[in-house]
Amino acid sequence: MTSKETTASAAIILAVRERQILHRIIKEGRLPQLDDLLEGAPFFADSIERDIQSWCDAVPLLGFWRRDEGGKLVSSKPPADLLKNVGVLRDTCQRMALEAVRLQLEALGHEDQHRMRVYQSCLQDGHQREIDEARHALALHIAEHDMFGASRLEGLWLHCVATGLLSRSAGSKTQYFAAGVRAIGLYHLLHEQVRSAEAVIDAADKKAAEGPISTFEEIAAAAEHYEAGEEDWAEAIEETRAAELAAVVVVPELPDGQTSHRKDIYRGWKELAGEPLPLVQKGDIAAARRHLMLQWPHAIDVIDTILGDLVVRDDVRFRPTLLVGDPGSGKSSLARAICDELSLPCELFSLGGVADAALGGTSAQWSTARESVPLQLIKRSKSANGCIIWDEVEKAVTGSANGSALDALLPLLELDQARRFRDPALEVECDLSHVSHFATANSVEGIPAPLRDRMRILRMPTPSWAHLGVLAGQIVDRIARERGIDRRWFEPLAEDEMDLVRSAWPGGSIRKLQRIIATIIDGRETHMGRC
Repeated sequence: MTSKETTASAAIILAVRERQILHRIIKEGRLPQLDDLLEGAPFFADSIERDIQSWCDAVPLLGFWRRDEGGKLVSSKPPADLLKNVGVLRDTCQRMALEAVRLQLEALGHEDQHRMRVYQSCLQDGHQREIDEARHALALHIAEHDMFGASRLEGLWLHCVATGLLSRSAGSKTQYFAAGVRAIGLYHLLHEQVRSAEAVIDAADKKAAEGPISTFEEIAAAAEHYEAGEEDWAEAIEETRAAELAAVVVVPELPDGQTSHRKDIYRGWKELAGEPLPLVQKGDIAAARRHLMLQWPHAIDVIDTILGDLVVRDDVRFRPTLLVGDPGSGKSSLARAICDELSLPCELFSLGGVADAALGGTSAQWSTARESVPLQLIKRSKSANGCIIWDEVEKAVTGSANGSALDALLPLLELDQARRFRDPALEVECDLSHVSHFATANSVEGIPAPLRDRMRILRMPTPSWAHLGVLAGQIVDRIARERGIDRRWFEPLAEDEMDLVRSAWPGGSIRKLQRIIATIIDGRETHMGRC
């Protein structure tokens, strides 16, 4: 097999493996994107009803665009009548409600009108004529795209789904995909390559614990050994993968003979440059989840979604995630708590009022040059993975006179760009691909579309009186720690004190609840001092 053929086989094996992992994660509880469904992905938790309900929960966060009086494209909240119909859809999951929402999305020009077609083509509660109309409309929508433009494999997935829609009466998207595979598999050369890739992966999974093969080079080696008929390549790949996952070279060896101020920067990397840095491993995720649920009873769904990123990983790395919620709902605190539970180094960086691009590092030409914020965290923690919490992202200044903070953030969120991030202070390419990014905002309004597109958006629920007992106990513990006092000296809030809290706290802001409970505890100490 030639080098070119090996590379092609390796790329296909990697793409097929990533597709399998994505589908498993979706089945375990991640909402698929529209493109995922059009390429044959399963529904959220393998249930169309749960997928519909999860999408409905996310509607308040969707981007709806319009032109203002000056012709500028601006985002707006979903219309009230749409939200009303979405509420009906969430409660009923019925075809009539789907059609009402689809028509409104179509009028607004929103792409999720096609998601409604996906549901209509799979939901088994209507007449066959309605299902057929949805199937053919969806197949036409897929056909209007350049299916083989950006990616041959993505084009193949789309082609299989479209073919299945035209050849099968009803079913899930995975069933439509399977029907399309049967229809085109006999003559589609690329599909034959995919079938060979699946055989490679199946052989590996029989000999090694299931998990993504780490690097492109390993994939290429796997393809070569498979073609040669060797049977022991799977163990070698797994050993290499485990070794590489345990440590990563973040900063390569730095050259000598630099200017004095650059030598000062390089001196901080003397022991780290060119050396593999350890990756924090995920540990006992179930125990971390239980502990987090005790502290954040109102945010269990958010916790489960975020921790779901670690299902198929050994090291800790999360998808770029934007937590949107009311002021004081605990967005930043939850992100930090998740990192603390997993012993993942983290740093909170407030973007409120930031009017430059310094977070991406400053030029080595200046005596005040500094590395990018993620690289500074790596240097302090001496770990290849960590987490940056970008706080109040919607309040960053959007002007570009000194560079834009949000523009500087974009390449850090793209895996391929982060893996080859050229730090302006060190003037070398660094591997920042293992760094996780959380962002917080009170609203998605004001956040540029390119940034939203690169981040998973999760709504942070606000706590209510139902969570008061648990939250009050946690806050009392925190106050004791902050004041350096043994927790046993702080009695739990008495019933009359809880009544005071209920009368002063309407629900919502944890920050306000903390102030109320701190005031009550301060009142205790004042009263005891007088006795």
